[in-house]
Amino acid sequence: MTGAINTMARSDDLDLCYTKHCLERMRERDITISEILYILKTGIVEEYQGKAKPETGKFHKYKITAQSLSRRRNISLIILVEINRLKIPAIKLQEIVTAMWSDKKC
Repeated sequence: MTGAINTMARSDDLDLCYTKHCLERMRERDITISEILYILKTGIVEEYQGKAKPETGKFHKYKITAQSLSRRRNISLIILVEINRLKIPAIKLQEIVTAMWSDKKC
C-alpha cells in the first residue's frame, strides 16, 4: 500500500480532501499542506487501521509516517483510501482524516 499511496501523491490528478478535524489539528500543530504532501509522497504505511465504513467494505484507514522537512520530527497521517477493483484506478486516496506528530497521541 505504501507504493500505491506514494504514487498517487505524485500524480497531477491528486485531489485531496481534509476533514474538519484534520484542518484543526494542522493549525494547532503548525503542519502545512506542503508537509502533508511530502508525507504522502515519501512516507511509509505503518499500520492498517481497518475498514472505515464496514457496511460498504470499500473504504479503509491507514497510518502513514515520514520525517518532516522543516522540523526534523516525524509526522503521521491517518488517511482514508477507497479500494474498488471495479473502478479505474482501483485504489484512490480519498481524505486526510488527521495529522499528528508521531511521538504524540491525537
